[in-house]
Amino acid sequence: MLRISTNMLFEKGISSMLEQQTKLSITQDQISSGKRILTPKDDPAGTAYLLDLKSSISQIDQYQDNADRARARARLELEETALASVGNILHRVHELAIQGQTDTLTGDQRRDIAAEVRQLNEELLSLANTKDSNGEYIFAGYDADQPPFSNPVDGTFVYGGDMGSRQLQIAADRRIQDRDNGFDVFMNLETSTAPPLPVKRNLFETVHQIAAGLEADAPNTALLDDVQVGLVHTTNFRASAGTRLNAIEEQSTVNEDFLLTMKTAQSEVEDLDMAEALSRYQQQLLVLQAAQQSFVKLQGLSLFNYL
Repeated sequence: MLRISTNMLFEKGISSMLEQQTKLSITQDQISSGKRILTPKDDPAGTAYLLDLKSSISQIDQYQDNADRARARARLELEETALASVGNILHRVHELAIQGQTDTLTGDQRRDIAAEVRQLNEELLSLANTKDSNGEYIFAGYDADQPPFSNPVDGTFVYGGDMGSRQLQIAADRRIQDRDNGFDVFMNLETSTAPPLPVKRNLFETVHQIAAGLEADAPNTALLDDVQVGLVHTTNFRASAGTRLNAIEEQSTVNEDFLLTMKTAQSEVEDLDMAEALSRYQQQLLVLQAAQQSFVKLQGLSLFNYL
């Protein structure tokens, strides 16, 4: 006959209560946090999956931050706007240069036209020294804290920036250039007529020479084509900035869709079914109360109760 000692009964009762208290505590923590998985042992496979999801979410968040970092969108928008204004100025310079070719104009009339051309060149130089909202010069390359363009001597235009162009990672396999350096945009232009080899001339010098020719009452017709070359050149950079801006917007949308999908999957694995948890909590509480009542009755048992 198997004999069960009083100590064994007490130990079994205490063990049962502790087990139920542990289960109840876990359920309480789950309800409090709203999470199903509190420690890896709660669901090892689910925990591993969550780690992968969180790593992917963190990476895509970084890509999104890169798209916004240093106001990449705003810088490209500002560059596109500045180059649109450059295009408008060059159109006007071309009109004035054609007007200045008119044979019936007097020297004074040409000098009046030259005055407007010089004013337009100053506006052109100002656009090339455009700053963003952070105070950085958008056409200065990496050396963005100093004005990239200057005109130390009349007719001489100097680029003081560098050749840098930052690349931003906006997806696992996609990088976007967030700026164009001013040397490529404004300084490194081929002239339309320079045999036998092409000669480079900056855009400001071309406009300056148009003004100087008008002031001397000797307009240079070849410079008309050079203005057109400059217009096409800067328009191409403007189109490139717009294309990159669109690419950032499109990739940001794709990234947001990925983030939504992965966060939904994370929620499905990690989040608690509150209705199920509350029902489980009530059941565990009842079981604990029953174990406590049984233990109290066990404590009241004595052989003398039966004498």
